[in-house]
Amino acid sequence: MHTEPTANWYSTALKRAYGTGKLPIPLADDRTFTLDLDELPRPEPATEAH
Repeated sequence: MHTEPTANWYSTALKRAYGTGKLPIPLADDRTFTLDLDELPRPEPATEAH
């Protein structure tokens, strides 16, 4: 997740793998949103079209 936007990009990137607990995300109004990575759906594996 990219945070803290600048004129050209973002100054911070938060990286965590699926199922690794909770990721606290600071918000602009000084609150913190906590994303539970254990609850995210896992992407389906790609399958070949026949």
